[in-house]
Amino acid sequence: MRPECITLVAPQGQIAMKQQTKVESFVHVLLSWARNNTRDFPWRKIGDPYKIVIAEIMLQRTKAEQVAPVYERFVEKYPNPEALSKASVAELRGEILSLGLEKRAQGLKKLAEQLVEQHGSKIPSNRRELMKLHWVGNYIANAILCHAFGLDTPTVDANFARLLVRVFSLRPKLPAQKDKNIWAFAQNLMPLVKGRARELNLAILDLSTKICTRQKPSCGTCPLNSICDYTSDHEGERPPERPRIRHS
Repeated sequence: MRPECITLVAPQGQIAMKQQTKVESFVHVLLSWARNNTRDFPWRKIGDPYKIVIAEIMLQRTKAEQVAPVYERFVEKYPNPEALSKASVAELRGEILSLGLEKRAQGLKKLAEQLVEQHGSKIPSNRRELMKLHWVGNYIANAILCHAFGLDTPTVDANFARLLVRVFSLRPKLPAQKDKNIWAFAQNLMPLVKGRARELNLAILDLSTKICTRQKPSCGTCPLNSICDYTSDHEGERPPERPRIRHS
């Protein structure tokens, strides 16, 4: 056997082992951090699939702190698909006006009618049926399966994807949260959590929102900084400044 064949094979095995150890550390650190650091929102305290769907629709492109008071009033007034299906679009628009994205009102109405007419007012518990629901895409389907039905599925949004990209130096196609390789990487984390996917998903969401932010991440206080490629690559650097805008 030629010597170069040996030198080519051995490093690959070492890289694979090192990467696996890093993935395990990533999961362990996040689950430990989650015990005392995840945020408290009303939709995180329930297991009602319907109310979880409502929360996920409201949370799209909207800050959780802004959603919380609107959400609580909304699910109290419309506690199930039947009640929601009877509301007019104009009425629903008024209820969620402060959240922006007004087309959500019509979307909620259509979703409620679909649930009543096709599913006996129940939220489906399998991906195929969930993906047929109005306004439910890949992310919301996974969120329902995880948070409502306890399945080990990742909930990859822009924040989730950003954390994976930075820690593991992934090179996704943009937008990263729609890249199949990012989803595959996230799915490969699931066997390590063994029934704790919800904890891991929330930990990733909250750490990426509070610490690993899109602009000026707080790497110095991040529990992942000892294993994060982004931290080591940017250590000692000042974050890029935003261009100044002159107001006339």
